[in-house]
Amino acid sequence: MASIIGALEDLAAKGWYKEWQNPVWKQYVESGEEKLLKQLPKFKKDGWYSTDSLPGLPIPSQLDEHGRRLLKAIIAAEHPQFVGTWLQSSNNLDGGSPAEFERGCALVIELKGSRHLLAQQVAECTGPLQKQDGSITPAGRFILSLSENELERLIREIGLSRHAVEVAKLYLADSTARWLSLMEILNRKGESNHLNPEMWVAALHSAAQTFLEPAARALELCKKWGDRFEIGSHLFQLDSKRFGPEMERLCNQHLSALEVVRKENHWDQAKLAAIWLVVQKGKSAEEDLKRYLSVPLDGNDWQRKSQSEYKKEVLDYALQQLGRHALPLLEACFETEQPEVQMRALQLWAGIRSAADSTSLAGKICRATASPDASFVARAVRFSADLAPENFEDALWPLLSHKSRPVRDAAASTLARLGESRLPKAAELWSVRRADTRIAAVAWLKALGTKAAAIELRARLEHEEDDNVRDAILLALEKLEGATRATDPAELEGRIKKTLAKVGKPPTSWLNPKSLPLPKLHTGLQLSADSLLYLLHRQSRVKEMRTDIEARPLFEQIDRKTSGDLALAVIKGYFASTVDADERWAMGFAAIVGDDRLVPVFSRQIKEWADNMRGKLAEYAVEALALLGTDAALLAVDAMAIRYRSKNKNIGKAATEAFAAAAAARGLTVEELGDLVVPWLGFTPGQSRLIEAGKATVEARINNDFKLAFRDTATNKKVAKLPDGASAQVKAEFKEIAASLKEAVKSQLLRMETLMVRQFRWPARRWNELYLNHPLLLPFAQRLVWGAYDQSGLLVRTFRALEDRSLTDAADEAFTLAEDCSVGVVHPLELLPEARQAWLKHLADYDIVPPFAQMERPVVTVKPGESETKFGKAAADTELNGLTFKGRAERLGWSRGSVCDAGCINYYLKSFPAAGVDAFIETEGMYVGIDMYTDIKLGRNFFVKHGSVQIGSYVYDEPGDANDPRLVRYKDVPVIAFSEAMGDLTKISGKSSGAAPEDDNA
Repeated sequence: MASIIGALEDLAAKGWYKEWQNPVWKQYVESGEEKLLKQLPKFKKDGWYSTDSLPGLPIPSQLDEHGRRLLKAIIAAEHPQFVGTWLQSSNNLDGGSPAEFERGCALVIELKGSRHLLAQQVAECTGPLQKQDGSITPAGRFILSLSENELERLIREIGLSRHAVEVAKLYLADSTARWLSLMEILNRKGESNHLNPEMWVAALHSAAQTFLEPAARALELCKKWGDRFEIGSHLFQLDSKRFGPEMERLCNQHLSALEVVRKENHWDQAKLAAIWLVVQKGKSAEEDLKRYLSVPLDGNDWQRKSQSEYKKEVLDYALQQLGRHALPLLEACFETEQPEVQMRALQLWAGIRSAADSTSLAGKICRATASPDASFVARAVRFSADLAPENFEDALWPLLSHKSRPVRDAAASTLARLGESRLPKAAELWSVRRADTRIAAVAWLKALGTKAAAIELRARLEHEEDDNVRDAILLALEKLEGATRATDPAELEGRIKKTLAKVGKPPTSWLNPKSLPLPKLHTGLQLSADSLLYLLHRQSRVKEMRTDIEARPLFEQIDRKTSGDLALAVIKGYFASTVDADERWAMGFAAIVGDDRLVPVFSRQIKEWADNMRGKLAEYAVEALALLGTDAALLAVDAMAIRYRSKNKNIGKAATEAFAAAAAARGLTVEELGDLVVPWLGFTPGQSRLIEAGKATVEARINNDFKLAFRDTATNKKVAKLPDGASAQVKAEFKEIAASLKEAVKSQLLRMETLMVRQFRWPARRWNELYLNHPLLLPFAQRLVWGAYDQSGLLVRTFRALEDRSLTDAADEAFTLAEDCSVGVVHPLELLPEARQAWLKHLADYDIVPPFAQMERPVVTVKPGESETKFGKAAADTELNGLTFKGRAERLGWSRGSVCDAGCINYYLKSFPAAGVDAFIETEGMYVGIDMYTDIKLGRNFFVKHGSVQIGSYVYDEPGDANDPRLVRYKDVPVIAFSEAMGDLTKISGKSSGAAPEDDNA
């Protein structure tokens, strides 16, 4: 009683629904006075009311008087959902109780609830009518108990809903004759237009010949085009000769009334009609299909996007069915402005083109270049580069003056395909007044990439006055000629004077160059105030995190040992300002002249920006740290790539890309640079550290548990901490080392596991230098199983390191690493079962706990019968909380795919670049900004060739059927990538490794 009253009071206080705020509810439950029932507010019959916060009632057999009163009051108030929700617990899949359900139904009738209300709520709210094994639930038995009149009334009420289809399937499984009788009655009464067509589809699937004639009659009676198409298409499959003319008439009628389609926004139906005509009628339906494909797009951006996707799908079917006979349909797409459709038409046409198509195809590309959609123009021009650009050359040269830079760049790279014979065109382009056109000419010559192109650029540099064009020329020459040429001191002095004559004042109000410390040059002379102002102005023009190309020679003359104070002054001034993103060049300037004192300054600011939704500025700051380029800076960047892997992913992505760029600049791989920047934390190679602490001398080292360990050298005993005799400076240093060690271990754990999955290999000599001498890497050498690989990549032996840096195998035999082999972290799939068990026993015998799952790592292999699978069901139909899925997936390195309509995310993916594949999992109900109350459902999983699926906003590029050439069969997926991806899906879905349903084969 108390709980029911309390729940009613809480519900009224929340004020969600005004009906529940009436005090009569509480009064009736307390007193049971019948007259109060008439005073209860009625719920709207067409309304929907959440039952989540209603007072909970026990199952029927446990209902007391107060519970009966609340149920009676709700029935009197005609609450539309509560009755069904209350009965649901007696109908659940895990042991539904027929007796309880019948008792509940009887009680509803006893308390003045009508059988019709009860039937409707049982059908809509109590859960499934049949279990997965086909057995009937208590709710299903009740629906089967309805009389003919009750069933007919129920279907009239719910006939358009999915619940009606469930009722249909129930009767079709139990009593086909009763369902046939009902459908014939509804046909006679002209009710077919108020029924879900899926009921007819279910009937035809269940007993085709029995329901063929009634369905044919329903087809005649239906007025809605979509219902007619759905019923008709299934009848056509049963009797194409009889129903073919009607389906053709239906589709032609729809495509002949495109004005109505546009007015009512029925483009989805037009697509269905067009695809049916393509597949069933082929070339004979050409005129109707051309009319559909040439009609202009209509509506808002979202509607136009949907229409484009529909037409592209029709084009795909047309090419599959008709081959080169589809050319008239492809040409029809160019009669009106519809960029996305035209782009697909060009792509399809290129795949079937012949020499005879050159003129026509060139004309279509020329038409595309005149589109007002700059994005489309750029894509079309880049696409055309692989065709025969000489056929539409005249349309390309004017694009170097296009208002859109992507278009200009696309035209430049495509024109470069024409070769050096077009070099005389440069003189004409240099004479154009517009600087953007001259920059595009530079891009063309840069893409041409020949010695003659470099000579042309060098000659222009002497005459070019525009700074932006000069920058472009210098950057192009740097790429074409390698290192920049030495700048003549007199020329540099002239450039400084010329620049200051034009600008004269500082590039920003928060910076006073006169108050900045002046560094020294390598010559020992001090940088002049004018030179500093010149550097600030030149760098202020650069929006990327790089050194200004023209100022680089002067930057290179600065002695970095003396410029750190200048860098700190500039960066602190910027961080203390309003921090305008347009002035981010200050971070680049500081990185160019700074030292490691910038690292903590940047790190604190990045964290603050990340925590306060200024992610873009944090990305720029990460790039600036990478530009600083010291080991400490790159270590911080590498750590940020890990720290922001799930939360603030854009910052993590920027850190990953910046680290990769820094590696490329040094001529290293990302893995090699990762090795170089592992922090030494004050230790020296292969040595522990001795600390004088008063009278005692203490040895410090990093133990194989990744923690600092101390030993008194005199007594040879371990000590828990530094003795009190250690100086305050040493204590402070080791406190900082302990904190840094904790962060470094987190980064290295994930890095080492990633290196195992990627199967990275070190030359034996390099591995010895790193893992047997580095204080932080030695514990990994001891706690992981390593493999020695021969020059062909074959695993020869496995081993691990001991505390004294010697090597051993699983049988405790000494092992010597050959100099001509390579070394890697062994993945369990590389070992035979007996070798894996031997290592598990060895590690257990010596109490060695691997830093992450290695030998005991669950592995997943392709099961018998799965080798040809392209779309699998490893996690299919799994329902889980959206945020739970997001957290699990992103922690394991999966990221969202394209963001589509209404922020929906239909796929998550994980890339395995070294293996050449990407793994995808479908998501249903996932969207950007999903809340903690929303569940999602997982769908099919599949593998594609790495990088073959485009990801972006409103990009629909994922494979739709098993014929997509980008799909990779299970048997062709490298075993480690397969195991890791499928293992991830097991963790994400929460399924045990053996619980996944069977997969669909292609």
